[in-house]
Amino acid sequence: MNRRYLTSVTPLPNHVLQVDFVSGSRLLLDMKPYLDKIRFRPLADARIWNSAVTNGIFVRFGDVELSHDEILSMAEQEH
Repeated sequence: MNRRYLTSVTPLPNHVLQVDFVSGSRLLLDMKPYLDKIRFRPLADARIWNSAVTNGIFVRFGDVELSHDEILSMAEQEH
């Protein structure tokens, strides 16, 4: 069985990632605070940032990958 949690992702200006969930919820995740981390540095490149795609479970920007759980965890840390 293939579970899907995400319906779409849209990279917005200023490194905000719009994540749409199968539940109908939408999350706007500010990725700017993560761009200084080695793992996320490639996202500073506009071509890589704008390449965001999802398979329903993961979001991929080239070689950078985030799971839906990780996205939710990052969102919970934003206060």
